[in-house]
Amino acid sequence: MVIQIEILSEHEIPTGWVFDAHFLTESGDLQPIALRLSWADYNLWSPDGADEPYKVAEAVLSYLAAMTPLVEIRPKLEASQLRRMFDDADDAIPNYIRRSF
Repeated sequence: MVIQIEILSEHEIPTGWVFDAHFLTESGDLQPIALRLSWADYNLWSPDGADEPYKVAEAVLSYLAAMTPLVEIRPKLEASQLRRMFDDADDAIPNYIRRSF
């Protein structure tokens, strides 16, 4: 079970951002992940642009951890993949963003 998500770095790229992060489990294990967040996905999940990109990234990873066993999470992820994996991703992720405040 994931107990914490930590964003380690944020790099802006021409199409959005890349975040290096890790999941911390109850047993103290760290599982790294690289997340690409496009401008399009950021604008979909934070339409007013008021949320820091790293908050959107945290919400994406929190949602992923809630929906997927940690052992099935790949080390690289494009945020847009979540909408193909889960029908409610586009509705749920903005709720995760609001929970982070």
